[in-house]
Amino acid sequence: MTSIGRVLLIVVALAAAAPALGQYYPPPPYRVYRPPPENALRVEIGGASLSSRYCPDGSGSCFSSDPWGALALGVDLDLALGRSPISLTLGAHEMLAPYYSGSPNVFEPWLGLTFKPLRYAPVEPRLSIGGAGLIGNNGDTGGALRVGGGLSFFGSAFVGLAVDLMFDYGHIGAVDLFQVELALGPEFRF
Repeated sequence: MTSIGRVLLIVVALAAAAPALGQYYPPPPYRVYRPPPENALRVEIGGASLSSRYCPDGSGSCFSSDPWGALALGVDLDLALGRSPISLTLGAHEMLAPYYSGSPNVFEPWLGLTFKPLRYAPVEPRLSIGGAGLIGNNGDTGGALRVGGGLSFFGSAFVGLAVDLMFDYGHIGAVDLFQVELALGPEFRF
């Protein structure tokens, strides 16, 4: 075979292999899967309505006070418990009563569990239950059961909006206390 025949054979072989070589694409860079954040920090501001009932020991009669309003400031930290939809929640709230009302300011640290049935949804509901300590600026102390829930908007984002409605029933000093708190603020996921 002459050199022209060899060159022609190589050209025909490359032409026949060209469609197969054209189908090869180098792999794209691999994406590393990163699960969405499960811990959350909420910083909220809102309002609280508190009412109390005073029953002197042994007298058999009770007195109810008029409900009063307070500015509510709070911080809640949800720490995920593994891959479950339940988080351990640590929080601290301050109910600041108007100075002219004569009602005490109440500081409320609390610990509870938060159930998040639809994690990573655009609107993520939360249900919470826990126990709280009640500390008045007048020196009274007590405790309360804290139950409620909320919504996290932009649930899978790193920064979202949280809205919470919580109910507290407890005892501070010699007074039974019932509280309803509505608050909203940013939620940071990490």
